[in-house]
Amino acid sequence: MSLNQQRESRVYEDLSTFERTLARFGDKVSLIAGLELSGKLSPEDAYQQIKALYKDLKDQRKQEKGNWEVN
Repeated sequence: MSLNQQRESRVYEDLSTFERTLARFGDKVSLIAGLELSGKLSPEDAYQQIKALYKDLKDQRKQEKGNWEVN
C-alpha cells in the first residue's frame, strides 16, 4: 500500500460509505475538470464522466438513505 493510500484510508475510515463516496466524487470531479481545462479531455467527455459519477453518487445515497436516522 502506498503512502497516499495509507493516508486516504485514515482520512476516510470514520466516514459512512456515502460520505466516502461523496469525498471521492469531489476528488474525481476536480481531476476531470483539470483534465478538461488543460485540453486533455473534451468538454463533452468531461461532462459524460461527471454525469456518470453523479449517477453513482445518487444511487449510493438511495441505498444508504434507508439506514439514516431521523432526529
